[in-house]
Amino acid sequence: MSMPVLQAEPHPMEEMEPEQGIDPGKALLETEALNVHYGGNHAVKDVHLPLYEQTVTALIGPSGCGKSTFLRCLNRMNDTIPTARVTGKIWVDGVDINDSQVNAVQVRKQIGMVFQKPNPFQKSIFDNVAYGPKINGANKRDQAEIVERSLRQVGLWEEVKDRLKKSAWDLSGGQQQRLCIARTIAMNPGIILLDEPTSALDPISTAKIEELVSELKQNYTIAIVTHNMQQAARISDRTAFFLMGDLIEFGATDKLFTRPEKKETEDYLTGRFG
Repeated sequence: MSMPVLQAEPHPMEEMEPEQGIDPGKALLETEALNVHYGGNHAVKDVHLPLYEQTVTALIGPSGCGKSTFLRCLNRMNDTIPTARVTGKIWVDGVDINDSQVNAVQVRKQIGMVFQKPNPFQKSIFDNVAYGPKINGANKRDQAEIVERSLRQVGLWEEVKDRLKKSAWDLSGGQQQRLCIARTIAMNPGIILLDEPTSALDPISTAKIEELVSELKQNYTIAIVTHNMQQAARISDRTAFFLMGDLIEFGATDKLFTRPEKKETEDYLTGRFG
């Protein structure tokens, strides 16, 4: 995955130490001393966290702990908040995408984001998925191919192939969320960010999204914010626990949930707070 950049010095990302002899693979993205301030509120504090290639990383912690704020840093969404000040490095393919010389729009093409509430455009199903490729110059034939491929990837093609010109707002909540994921992958990102993508969905739709996430990691690197610890345990390979803006613990999901190293992690997982 390459990032368009002007005059930025490449930086070779360091591999994290393997856990107990297990090689975690390549860190496709890595933050270094990442901090976020909203006015006088220090929301994310000096976080160093890698996202490993073709894995799902869950970000967990109580409300207001900084996990969604951290996620929004990874594709420069905090740039849109006037009071936000983000410092530190976010390395992707040796480029600091937090550098002011890097085009944030280009970053968001490569690092897609899906939000808590499904937010399809007030357009047809087809035009929702084709929107990004179209404004980037794809012709009608390419748009049709991208739309079908993306809808197939999210398991929606068979459900909507006969009503592509119908409004996306006619879809159920779960279908709308899968459509939003299709709209994201239509841009062929390397990384997909999911901010509580199932919190507004029923259990059946939630299960479909979880299954989809597990399938998508074969081709994408995924980070997901979730309040549902059972969900994190089911679908993630690695988990990061945030508390009061600090990254308390990060590691393989199985180990973090069964043998956490930090007392704060154990207290949260066992319901003592949060």
